[in-house]
Amino acid sequence: MTGKRVSRAGLTLGFGTMCEHALLFLRTVLLARLLGPEFFGISITYVLVVSTFVLISDLGIEKYVIQAGQEDLDRTMPTLAGLLLARGLIMAGLIVALSGWIAARFGHPDLGWFYAIAALAPAIEGFRNLDPLAQQREMNFAASVKMILGGLIPGVAIAVVLAALTSSYIAVAAGSVASAIITVALSHLLARHRWRIGFDRQAFASVMRYGWPLLINGVVIFFATQGDRIVIGALEGMRALAGYAAVAALTGGVSLFLSKLTGNLYFPLLSEARGNPALFSDRCHATGASSLLLVSATVFPLAVLGAPIVLLLFGPAYATPALLVALLAIQAGALMLRSWCATISLSLGGTSDILVASILRIAGLGGAILALSSGKDVVWVAACMSAGDAAATGLALWRVSRRTRAAARSCAIFGLMFALLAGLAIALAMWLDPGGNWIVALFGAAVAGAPGMIVALAVSRELRVRIRALGAQVADRFYRKEA
Repeated sequence: MTGKRVSRAGLTLGFGTMCEHALLFLRTVLLARLLGPEFFGISITYVLVVSTFVLISDLGIEKYVIQAGQEDLDRTMPTLAGLLLARGLIMAGLIVALSGWIAARFGHPDLGWFYAIAALAPAIEGFRNLDPLAQQREMNFAASVKMILGGLIPGVAIAVVLAALTSSYIAVAAGSVASAIITVALSHLLARHRWRIGFDRQAFASVMRYGWPLLINGVVIFFATQGDRIVIGALEGMRALAGYAAVAALTGGVSLFLSKLTGNLYFPLLSEARGNPALFSDRCHATGASSLLLVSATVFPLAVLGAPIVLLLFGPAYATPALLVALLAIQAGALMLRSWCATISLSLGGTSDILVASILRIAGLGGAILALSSGKDVVWVAACMSAGDAAATGLALWRVSRRTRAAARSCAIFGLMFALLAGLAIALAMWLDPGGNWIVALFGAAVAGAPGMIVALAVSRELRVRIRALGAQVADRFYRKEA
């Protein structure tokens, strides 16, 4: 695979993923301001309901489409389509059945109808054509980008306009349903092969062998990633959830964007090289270095700079302690590093590594529940969740280094550097107290990110070459447009 092709694919994927997460973040900021903390908290619980059922029913269908051999994929696609549809309809039925109970747990028993609306999105998504995703096997991300953005842009617009007109949390439900309808329609329009539902016993067995650890892992990830928000919403109320979610939207939004971008780009690169030990080792090291570079350039500066940014974007009603931001930023950074580990494991067909690491994350949720039950505030929740994620990342690094020697040296270097950066971020947030001073915050952000960036560039020659090539390609496109 040529460097030019990789760079072109990276630019396409990067643009699409950046736009996707920028739109989601913009929606979060505008809804927070238009609805206020109480109603914004309710809208957050709606999103939690949908994402919860998606997580606990994840069979890794999308990942299987990328990882499977071409002959297996041709035979399996109708079965995959059938599984996706069945999953969506089952999720919808469960959401409707549990909507009243969910509303009561969040302290709003009269809103059962609102949570029942959440069933529409997964039911519609079940009819999606997987062919645009399969095109990524050829490093062609254009169809997926068009599909995602084509559905998301009108969905966000509808949600924001309705929030401005009605000041009601129903806006987020309307936007979600509209986005699902348009996305599914585009998946069929952009597909090169028509949508077919079928069932092949051998194909079903292959998918289940690949996906059952991911299915269990989805349940674990539900507790590890959504559990803190659910606990805060149930025990502390919508206003506390709104403040916590505002910080998580900033730190977690950046890490999810970068994890998705790098995961989609790394996966075909590593899968292609798994039969060549030397090339696989080089790509493990280069992808790990790029993950460390991205974490150091974005998430760790946010650990210090995030408090004044949240105040600026969301308003005084969402003011938050600097230490809370730093802790959630560390959690976000741990996710990015663990995503690199997961991509290596998945490229080798190993799905159990993700499950084992995720189980350890649940310990953080247990600590968070104990903290809130004993009268502690949400900073303690962030501390517990961050500790659980850091421990899970350490375990993921160890398991990947045991699975393949090609990644052992990289895991040791990047894991140690991450631990040092996390300690530095906490110290800066506590000692500098950057919440109300932009100059201090900017200085602390530079100090927090520089060491990791220097190490990442120093240890990987391939990364330096790739960055220079990408810069040259961007400059060439710019100059051609100017001419």
